Amino acid sequence: MAKDNGGGFSTGLILGAIIGTVAGILMAPKPGAETRSELLEKSDYWREKAERFSDIIVERLGPTLETVRDNMPPTIENMKARIEPLIEQVNSRFVGPDTSIPEEHQTERELTSDDPENEKSS
Repeated sequence: MAKDNGGGFSTGLILGAIIGTVAGILMAPKPGAETRSELLEKSDYWREKAERFSDIIVERLGPTLETVRDNMPPTIENMKARIEPLIEQVNSRFVGPDTSIPEEHQTERELTSDDPENEKSS
């Protein structure tokens, strides 16, 4: 199984910090110009952090994703080759060797009335 480095937690932590920072700045009792300049400053900082975080993720997961992409089709084909005989076996147990199933049930009299030899004797 792949090693989990807590990527989901880290992403949530960073997003939570960004949202908390923006909410805190917007709610702080400061003049509009000061708030805007602080938001600009913080947004540059967080954009840089996010870009670095994204680069790290691509660097670490890129080779893994390529390996998975290369290995997936042969693995799926192998699984199909193993499963198809089992599916056929299960189907043969339910359907049986005679796959002709009448559309509706007919009585014995109806079956004999369809017989051309029986019509001659009538």
